[in-house]
Amino acid sequence: MTEISFTSGIKPVSLIEFSNSIGKIGTQNSVNYPWTIKESIKAPAAYTTNICDCTMLGISDGTNVLMMHICPTVEQNHNLFSIKQFIAQKLDLKKDNLEGILVGSKLNKKSQEIYEKLSEVLRNFNIPYSELKIGKDPIKTAYSSQTDEWLISSSYIDKLLKKGTEPLSILKSMFKKVNISETDEVL
Repeated sequence: MTEISFTSGIKPVSLIEFSNSIGKIGTQNSVNYPWTIKESIKAPAAYTTNICDCTMLGISDGTNVLMMHICPTVEQNHNLFSIKQFIAQKLDLKKDNLEGILVGSKLNKKSQEIYEKLSEVLRNFNIPYSELKIGKDPIKTAYSSQTDEWLISSSYIDKLLKKGTEPLSILKSMFKKVNISETDEVL
């Protein structure tokens, strides 16, 4: 029997394409301020915007995505136990096809602490994940289980797309750290 490979796409998109995509997702599946675990969304598709010093954690199971937008300035967001417990309640961690992504963070201590805690959670749960860390400007992300794609957008990405820059080069120019999981591909 052959092993089935689940591969998510990571796709830099223009601001217009992002706007059109989230129009189809709907505001009910938007992760909004104040960016704690309480605002997290589990749905077939979700999105969030204004990722600056925050970290977006997304985990897909092929049918739904759990999207969290975690702000480092909110003290309760630094509770690793609460984050792990929340994820364990929302997802079937025994599923083989779980895949994650981390997007965001800045170089300050609180921001790095959140990013590292979320990274630790993914490692502890043995969820393969991609990283797009420390962007040049505010980032927007969306995921749809229908296409199994992570859309990544910002003003900087928009400019690079207009110049015809290749997707992987866009990500490497936009983020200080780009680590694409074996379970993902850049589109």
